[in-house]
Amino acid sequence: MTKLLLWILIVVAVLLALRLVNIASAKRRYDARGSTSPKGVPGDNMVRCVRCGVYLPSADAKSGPDGVVCGEPACLERR
Repeated sequence: MTKLLLWILIVVAVLLALRLVNIASAKRRYDARGSTSPKGVPGDNMVRCVRCGVYLPSADAKSGPDGVVCGEPACLERR
């Protein structure tokens, strides 16, 4: 029973270490991008397509005759 608990503890410690390494590398990638934010970053205003109901970043939205549309061919054509 002690060996089983020891192995469980080792597995949990390894998984925690891998998670911390992953978080650190994600922070480095985010910081390397600089202050310019790409299109569609988290925190961008989201709008809803009036035809199909899909939510999309306002930077990707297109103005249609009825309101904001998503830009898919089916939404750009008049129904």
